[in-house]
Amino acid sequence: MIATSTLILLGLGVLTAFIGGILMLVAAFRQSIVWGLVTLFVPFGNLVFLVVHWAKARTGFLTSLAGTLLCVGGLFANPEARNMLAEAASQRAGGFPGMGEPPPPTVQDLSAQIAEKRGELESLQAAFHRQGLQLPAQYQALERRRQKLQAADQDAIAQFNVEAAAYQAQNQQHKGIAHQITTVQAALDQLLDDRSRAAKGPAGKKIVMYTTARCPACVTAKRYMVEKGIAYQEIDVERSPEGMAAFQKLGGRGVPLILVGDKKMVGFNPQELERLRL
Repeated sequence: MIATSTLILLGLGVLTAFIGGILMLVAAFRQSIVWGLVTLFVPFGNLVFLVVHWAKARTGFLTSLAGTLLCVGGLFANPEARNMLAEAASQRAGGFPGMGEPPPPTVQDLSAQIAEKRGELESLQAAFHRQGLQLPAQYQALERRRQKLQAADQDAIAQFNVEAAAYQAQNQQHKGIAHQITTVQAALDQLLDDRSRAAKGPAGKKIVMYTTARCPACVTAKRYMVEKGIAYQEIDVERSPEGMAAFQKLGGRGVPLILVGDKKMVGFNPQELERLRL
């Protein structure tokens, strides 16, 4: 609600500004009819008259300025008016309030990102595993060839160097994939944490799933979690010594092993999972 003092200041300001405008118009007509008509009808004509005939126009101008200042003072005397002005300034500076920042992602958005990131992680893990099987055999083959090389056989040495360079490139690629896996896993963990905070599950129970990269049932369980928007923490027991220790402490003999709160489920059964979540 607008305060009485604000209304008084606004009323005085409007009246004073109006009087100032009349005084300037009268001064213009006293100068000449042309100046009066210019001030009255031509856009910014009053500013031109003010500049050219400052001595005659200043009384009206200063009176109008005083009225404007009274109006501004009346507005700032009222908290609601100040808030409205601040919001208007915010809109002019950066659009409507809240437009500068994107809305927080929903559980569904995060689930879609998690599914994409998990697919990327699984592809990297599969490539890492394939190369991990190939590289030792390639190294042994190269070592056998190296031992048979003759210093005089320059062609064989050149071919060996080419194959050794290719092996080194694959080895570096293998290390690069390991680094990518670490990076993607960290991003996936962050997304899972974000979804955990955004999710509003029926009972809010923490879900931990012990998995391996080669477990088909684990893939099925993870896909189900993603589709249902269920937040969970994944621990690959083959990649985490601490995870393997916790898995064994729980008596785990096969994966997936899923903890829902303090309840344990071996293998994956959607109906049993939903029952444990209640």
